[in-house]
Amino acid sequence: MVDNKEQQLTIKMQYTPANCDLFLTAVYAKCTENKKRELWSSLEDIRTHINGPWCIGGDFNVILDLEETKGGNPHRMHRSFEFSSCMDNCEVVDLGFIGPKSTWCNNWRARKRIWKRLDRVFVSDLWTQLFQINMVKHLARTGSDHRHVLIKCQKETQAGIKHFKFLDF
Repeated sequence: MVDNKEQQLTIKMQYTPANCDLFLTAVYAKCTENKKRELWSSLEDIRTHINGPWCIGGDFNVILDLEETKGGNPHRMHRSFEFSSCMDNCEVVDLGFIGPKSTWCNNWRARKRIWKRLDRVFVSDLWTQLFQINMVKHLARTGSDHRHVLIKCQKETQAGIKHFKFLDF
């Protein structure tokens, strides 16, 4: 374990095929601005101790773009600035996603319903060099107000030559 705080857990794992360490950070951000600032500061501090491929994922409780919310009060982009700056300072990029746009819903009746993309995955440049194929998929909501997020990472596969055989005896 590298760091264990109230809103994040960072672990170091040995990745044997590449003979290197991988760093994984699981995030569960609080809803208040002050608590989120603590998380952003914590992530930026951890960054100074990371010396390998890094993946950060979880519930950040903030959006990065106006298109990531539907319903509710209009989003003020200044509320996303510190999060965006933190990810820039950590030198990680959002992997994007496949599936439904939102990962969270307040489950209220139709006219009061709010949808947001609060859950996401970021990776460092070293991560994308190690794993050329990265996919984040938003799965179905089951028993929670959040969708599960599936992450798949793999090295680029080398397709072997497939010979056509008319009669395969």
